[in-house]
Amino acid sequence: MSNDTSPTIDFEFIADYIAMNNLPNRPLQPSIGYNQEHNIEFNSKNCVEYNVPHYGLSSDKLNQMAELDKQLAQTGHPRSISCQVLVSTQSEFANCDPNCVLGMGPLDPDERIVLYFHGGAYCVGERSLTHMHVFAHISRTTGLRVFSPNYRLAPRHGFPSQLHDCFMAYKHVLSRGFKPQNIVLAGDSAGGALVVGVLLLLRDMKCTSPLAAVLVSPWVDATCSGDSWTRNQQYDYLPALPLTDPFHPTRMFYDAGRKFSPAMLKELQCPLVSPVFGTDLKGMPPMLVQMGRNELLHDDIEKFVAKVKHDNKDGCVRLETYEHMPHVFVLFDFADAAQKAFSSIGSFVREHN
Repeated sequence: MSNDTSPTIDFEFIADYIAMNNLPNRPLQPSIGYNQEHNIEFNSKNCVEYNVPHYGLSSDKLNQMAELDKQLAQTGHPRSISCQVLVSTQSEFANCDPNCVLGMGPLDPDERIVLYFHGGAYCVGERSLTHMHVFAHISRTTGLRVFSPNYRLAPRHGFPSQLHDCFMAYKHVLSRGFKPQNIVLAGDSAGGALVVGVLLLLRDMKCTSPLAAVLVSPWVDATCSGDSWTRNQQYDYLPALPLTDPFHPTRMFYDAGRKFSPAMLKELQCPLVSPVFGTDLKGMPPMLVQMGRNELLHDDIEKFVAKVKHDNKDGCVRLETYEHMPHVFVLFDFADAAQKAFSSIGSFVREHN
């Protein structure tokens, strides 16, 4: 579709359509795990100010969102999002009362958790229901509870709404009594980029870094510039549209309806949007990155990992490439590669007690 048609598209209608026709949800069977959905209020205690002017327009938008949350909280009408808490029934929680282990507070002062940001091109994944089995497998192999905030979705809510919500969710779990050194940040695809965005904000705001990070097929380049976007087209299920197409996933989550231009391209190269363009990726915690050999994002992820390795101490980041696998292959949990990836996540997390 032509770039010139962008302003004439009804993205509100598209947002409604996406909400009604989300990705298929697999019911979570009691033999796998159980979950409970909670409400997170962004009250005055958790309001933030993003003192990160070097991120340009993204900084400005983040501060506008933070100021609006502050105003809503001060008038007694705090904004809220929901959050899933999930445990595997094949873990140490198997014989526990679900009502006791599915709360938002720590079960003991030093409890470790996984805070997981789901993928879906920032547009799909309503209430994290598409990822319940992924959470259950990660809870099983790590032995930890998994928390997943249901951040606002594009195109109704453009970037950086998602990053702001994830940062606020992290602040919320801290306010509930969890310690940074006991939190593993994890995410797939767009959620992987959100993990890196939160890490950069925490570093730049001189906040304590979380224990570790797990990125599965992270979408680290919203400009989709790597050669693998062409080379792997026949092997991956993702669409490979040109950025000039208003239905390109990037165009959907970033200022939907705006014409593509050189100015937009430059904005997309902000490290909070596309971490691969970061010129300073220092201060990252131990990081596990997993990707499929056949995915469109392959080269972008390799480039990102090389930059993290360059900017941090030896051994900071570990890259695992799974042969013949497409984007976010862990969603296909029946595959041997997915089960190996889950086991590796468990081992990685246990290494960083």
